Amino acid sequence: MLEWTSWIETARFHSPLRNGALEEQTIEVRRDPLTGHQSIYNPALEGKISILFPPTDEAYLEERAAASAAACFLCDGKWRTMTPTYPNEFIPGGRLIKGESVLFPNLFPLGAYHAVVMVGHRHHRRLDDFPKELLQDALTLAVDFVRRCRAQTPEVRYFTINANYLFPAGASVTHPHLQILGGGGPGTHHRLLLEASKAYKERTGTRYWDDLTASEKATAQRYITEIDGTHWMAAYSPMGVNEILAVYPHAADFSAWTEREIQATAVGLRNVLRGYHALGFSTFNFSCYSGPLGADDGSFACVLRMVNRQNVTPHYRTDDYYFQKLLKNEIMILRPEKLAQHMRAHFL
Repeated sequence: MLEWTSWIETARFHSPLRNGALEEQTIEVRRDPLTGHQSIYNPALEGKISILFPPTDEAYLEERAAASAAACFLCDGKWRTMTPTYPNEFIPGGRLIKGESVLFPNLFPLGAYHAVVMVGHRHHRRLDDFPKELLQDALTLAVDFVRRCRAQTPEVRYFTINANYLFPAGASVTHPHLQILGGGGPGTHHRLLLEASKAYKERTGTRYWDDLTASEKATAQRYITEIDGTHWMAAYSPMGVNEILAVYPHAADFSAWTEREIQATAVGLRNVLRGYHALGFSTFNFSCYSGPLGADDGSFACVLRMVNRQNVTPHYRTDDYYFQKLLKNEIMILRPEKLAQHMRAHFL
């Protein structure tokens, strides 16, 4: 059985905002049932969102996008001469192309395999303007690439599909893109997910991701919807601001993905991005984690985590400091139950 651990703490102090009167603030602490990751919710912060996350400066964003377009190596077909290529024996022609999406190697790889997917010809898009078909083409290339990697080097089994959108989210280019990372071992959080999932299966005899989905669906507090067998929900103890979690119960690793998983992901991402836009956010990260290719032990299912990052403003303030980076905790600015309620309207 899942343990939904949480507790309440109370902070008391004399506040200058209330002429020195004694104030009490209630703090809710949540712990993730699988990993133990902790998130903190203070209702007082919800009224301070505009301070922690100033609204996107649309004029500044448009200015930055226009200024960076001329030098963008992905715009106006420049990718044909300015991006690297893979050896022909691995990928004939050196790149994978589908519709407006193009996959090529990262010039500065962080693993044995590190590819970039250009997501469309347009240099900049608002979060409510990522068409399903565009995302589907980009994801199709990502999954095709993983299959080619497995055929080329079967010992490289650990893959993630990732995205950084705009510079507050860590993107070095404005142009929308994905990154596929593969290596002989999983990254830190990826390893934690795999190890904790295996330990849960050994302890309970069931798969954590099935139990999570069943529990969230039954309570309907954070559950959003199901798309072609893929389940979308707000994370109970989020790892980032406004985290949305997707679980793929029919695919333990990327090699098991079919058109069904690709399409479900494209639709889900489009809808979440619409929801983020409606909340006033302009940036995001996501990572989709695969089990080791071809080695399903019955404990893992592919899972996607998606979060907002700081908005685009002239005076940027990062949303990632010691509390997240070193203590590995997270602050919730919206309770996940409220976030799920908001997102349901964007999945209709």
